[in-house]
Amino acid sequence: MMARYHESLLPVLEELGIGFVAFSPLANGLLSGRYNLNSTFEPGTDYRSSMPQFRPESFDANKDLFLLLRNLAEEKQATPAQISLAWMLCKKPWIVPIPGTRKFSRLKENAEAAHVILSADEVRQIDAALSFMNMSDVFGGSPITEKSSTH
Repeated sequence: MMARYHESLLPVLEELGIGFVAFSPLANGLLSGRYNLNSTFEPGTDYRSSMPQFRPESFDANKDLFLLLRNLAEEKQATPAQISLAWMLCKKPWIVPIPGTRKFSRLKENAEAAHVILSADEVRQIDAALSFMNMSDVFGGSPITEKSSTH
């Protein structure tokens, strides 16, 4: 939801019968709804400590996205993570999100996203909302705009 630049490839992939594997569909856990601006991550041992989507100011920048996910989750009796995954699963049958987890409960929650059904119209409405939504940068999904001066 936060890194959609690849969507321009989807028509060609569909035409050629090629599947698409969506890396980090939960933005490294951000879209799970389990973190907030007070969440901390140990520098050096938790890579989220340096990711732009976990900076305190990013939570304000992503407030509309979080609200969209919470509202859809409530409506569909699902979790925000399941909504994010279901959105990808319901876009095209050949899009495969690959969320990572270290906990069995999260693995089960993620798998249950397959039971959350979003209609084509609901997917289009989500796409439209995302297209106009302000969001923070996200690791692995934000375009690089300048070269680093350190090599």
